This record gives sequence, structure tokens and C-alpha cells, in this order.
Amino acid sequence: MVMEMKILDFNRDGKVDSQDFKYLMLRYEIILVGGLLLTILPMLKIMGYVELDSDMFWLLAGVVITAEAILEIIKEKRKGE
Repeated sequence: MVMEMKILDFNRDGKVDSQDFKYLMLRYEIILVGGLLLTILPMLKIMGYVELDSDMFWLLAGVVITAEAILEIIKEKRKGE
């Protein structure tokens, strides 16, 4: 059980909580990867390599935009403190 806790403790504060999820998911790398996918996947579809449903594209776009907005809100709150 201790080994699992170390693996899931992403921010290394000694406990697994919602802050670990924020540390893992709300990072600029997530936006970068999402943006790259939003660029590469449509190009692959145009070339005929993949079949991409438009709903999947918009779902990915929504996730990337939401992550960016949350990061900006957190950044603005920290700047105001």
C-alpha cells in the first residue's frame, strides 16, 4: 500500500489528495500535448491515415480550452495574493 501511495503522490507532499490531481492534470504540458493533437490529428485525417469523428475533435478542443482557462484563473489568483 505504501508503494502505491508513493506512485500516486505526484506533488510529493506525503499524502494522496486532490492536490495531486491538480498537479498532474493542470499543467502547461497538458495544453501543449492537446494543442499538438489538435494540429496533427486533422492533418492525418486529411491525408487519409485516420478516421476522426468531429465530436472527438471538439471534445479534445474543449478539454484543452478548459485546462488553459483553469490554469489562467489559478495564475491570476496567485498574482493577486
